[in-house]
Amino acid sequence: MSRYALDKVLWEYAREPAFRAAFDADAAAALAGRELSGAERAALVARDQRAIFTLGAHPFLLYSFAIALAGGWSFQLMHDYVARLEGLELGDIET
Repeated sequence: MSRYALDKVLWEYAREPAFRAAFDADAAAALAGRELSGAERAALVARDQRAIFTLGAHPFLLYSFAIALAGGWSFQLMHDYVARLEGLELGDIET
């Protein structure tokens, strides 16, 4: 498992249209060959932001991922994002 690999997927999804299209079409295939644990892979495929956070993803990259998944920022997105992560504590995010 590599937190870097997890964070890289989040960054690429938010910033690379070709990767986003591939991920949206078949997330499991888009993640093939990446150094991800089974839990990381499952959380990404499910787009489970709470699980991705608990696996150690950087909050800024996860937020960028959430914005991209939603098709852009909105107050509703912010509300839903905060609700999804409510009760979680920030772990070590040093890179």
